[in-house]
Amino acid sequence: MRLDFDPDRPMKGNIRVLENAVVVPWGQGARVRMARPAGVFTSEGQYCEDAMTFRSSQRPTTVIAEPPKPEDVKEELAGTTLFGGLAYGHFGHALCESTARLWALDDYDGQIDNVLFLPKKKFTWPIRSLGQTQAIARSLGIEVPLVAFNNPVRVERLVIAPQGFGVNDMIGASPEFRAFTDRHWRQRVQASGPEKLYISRTEVFRKRGRLLLEEYLERQLMAEGFEIFHPQQHDLDTQLARYKAAKTIISTDNSALHLAAFVAAPECKVAILLRRPGNIFLDFQEQLRRFAGIAPLIIDACHRFWFREGETVQFNEIIAQADFEKIGNALAMHGYVTDGDWRNPNDAEVEGALKEFEEKGEMRLEEVQVPS
Repeated sequence: MRLDFDPDRPMKGNIRVLENAVVVPWGQGARVRMARPAGVFTSEGQYCEDAMTFRSSQRPTTVIAEPPKPEDVKEELAGTTLFGGLAYGHFGHALCESTARLWALDDYDGQIDNVLFLPKKKFTWPIRSLGQTQAIARSLGIEVPLVAFNNPVRVERLVIAPQGFGVNDMIGASPEFRAFTDRHWRQRVQASGPEKLYISRTEVFRKRGRLLLEEYLERQLMAEGFEIFHPQQHDLDTQLARYKAAKTIISTDNSALHLAAFVAAPECKVAILLRRPGNIFLDFQEQLRRFAGIAPLIIDACHRFWFREGETVQFNEIIAQADFEKIGNALAMHGYVTDGDWRNPNDAEVEGALKEFEEKGEMRLEEVQVPS
């Protein structure tokens, strides 16, 4: 299944309304890679493909399920409800995928009483699955209640809006989604914070992946007047205020940049230090261009990689050694720092940092080869 998505094509005319629809969070049927059977059925039992959820246009996260038996639909939701898609616990996915239909709160011609989400994970109390999504909704100024169910639920009136955001070829978002975040974030957020910001990963959970010896990078940038910012230690409103105030942002490629793109000023200089193999940086380039009119500087300087011994390598959680000399020179050449005469660690420093990382993270690391 492929979603026909075009970031320049309006979506408002494709909003669909169903009476007495049935929403199935966990359905019967075959999984397709990461996608599970789930979704929406009409009152006649027809599966609604326009309520399927996607990561990108070619990567569905829900697929066709079998219709539920009438006796299995024991819960009901009154009023008019917007279908929200999957509610993720991971911040980046919640930001890019769980928000993707919220634009209809502004564009649907009628009152919305609830927003209904499918839990990404099954909790005893499904409301627990909405933590990240609720925090984002509050920051957007959304006051409509968010709800979730583990079992099939009949909805009095269900509004199905096309998915307007995602990753990869959906990162540019639909015109309605860009306008929605402009109204709810860019126009509402009050800038507060320093002009220079480095978004750090030195305080993230050890399995999340980062640059080896990133503390050296922090020291060099602090000497240039940068604030070392750890987004996970602040609420969303504080993060947004910092990103809107900044005139220069340096960061590795990570989810914080997705949030920064919603409010960063067009004149803000953004440098992205790649920390993992692959072309994920293309997402940040496109989102910054579409939402903020920014063309970021991309610095690809990593040359060695490690991952947890005996596990399948996940690029998002990889530990990378960067060429600090190359980074310093590039930042100085493009006016991000005045002194780019940085040095690379010696072998003993690298080995010491790896040992410390292993001890603190209670893991063993092994060097891995990645595609060039």
